[in-house]
Amino acid sequence: MACAGEPKRQRLFFALWPPPDIAERIADTARALETNGMPVACDKLHVTLAFHGACSVADRDALIARAERAVAPPIDLVFDRLGGFEKPRLIWLGMSDPPQALYDLAAFLRGPALDARRFVPHITLQRKAAPISACALAPIGWRAREFVLAESGANGAPGSYRILARWPLTGEAAPSQV
Repeated sequence: MACAGEPKRQRLFFALWPPPDIAERIADTARALETNGMPVACDKLHVTLAFHGACSVADRDALIARAERAVAPPIDLVFDRLGGFEKPRLIWLGMSDPPQALYDLAAFLRGPALDARRFVPHITLQRKAAPISACALAPIGWRAREFVLAESGANGAPGSYRILARWPLTGEAAPSQV
């Protein structure tokens, strides 16, 4: 618990958020699954680019400064795979052919501190779900035209999502790692 006067730590991550009509199609896919998992709410569906965890105010400001330097084009995303992670028991929507621009943007936003962790682009559909086998499904796509910095709780504890800032994807190429 933070003491009075101590700055609160925010759980921060960079993400691509689908437009509402696409989020609804993704949520329909999740609802159609015959599993016992807990569906992710439609307004929480996203692709995490970089999860930075519990951040101080100075950490948040550094992340914002990093995002201000990002230069990347709009990214065409086509989700056509269903799969799962045994730990932490997730069912996800993924891509059979993720674009390089997505990896480049994620690498830049992750920075050196997160570089060792493998980036697996996906949208979590259900949590606390039994494992499933990967399979193909009808594609759902959108052109990502922005990325966001979002908060998911405070002081190390998960909570509601709140978008703190947005940056357009308008450049020609993703930046090199800094």
